[in-house]
Amino acid sequence: MKGVYIAFFRLKEEKSIEIGALGEKVFKPGIYAYVGSAMNSMESRIWRHMSGKKENPHWHIDYFSERAEPLGFAAFATDSSWECKLSNTLSNTSHEVNNFGSSDCNCSSHLFRSSSGQRK
Repeated sequence: MKGVYIAFFRLKEEKSIEIGALGEKVFKPGIYAYVGSAMNSMESRIWRHMSGKKENPHWHIDYFSERAEPLGFAAFATDSSWECKLSNTLSNTSHEVNNFGSSDCNCSSHLFRSSSGQRK
């Protein structure tokens, strides 16, 4: 399957996590939504995010998902342009983690945190 997905994670407490080339980042407690796309084998990509420890971390989300509790995901069989459309929508209602997962597009982030129903 090809398409776009949103993977959901929870951090129950503040954590400092090394995110590859982004370096050390502090993540506050909350529910996180990561927007990604896979134009080949989306099922494998989502499974990778949901499965914990990665032998060879590659994407920013690999580092984060090793330390966060996976909650679930939503997958959409659509073209990759929806990845940025979803990210831009979430940026209006959630706290974004600057430069996370968006090195190959013009979005400011692809990872967003919601905390206690508070808006941005």
